[in-house]
Amino acid sequence: DGSSFPNGGLRATHRAAAFTTWDRSSPCFVLDKVLRVPCAFVTHLGAAIDDKVPLLRSNDALNREGMRLLRNLGLAVEAQEIRSFLGWEQE
Repeated sequence: DGSSFPNGGLRATHRAAAFTTWDRSSPCFVLDKVLRVPCAFVTHLGAAIDDKVPLLRSNDALNREGMRLLRNLGLAVEAQEIRSFLGWEQE
């Protein structure tokens, strides 16, 4: 109904204005004959509703500042992006 958070919490229905965005950094997959599309949830003001949005924003910041550092050092000037492959599960 749009009035509950993905984590199970509730809020007033009139405050349920939020957007679902396709997370293009995660692949789509089929499970039980249903296409699953990874998504992220943000409010109409851009606040994160789920745990994925801060991670995606951190990856964007890492890419932006890492590319800035490489260019200022004159290294890998032909590089287009920096990708992080480390996560919480990798200690």
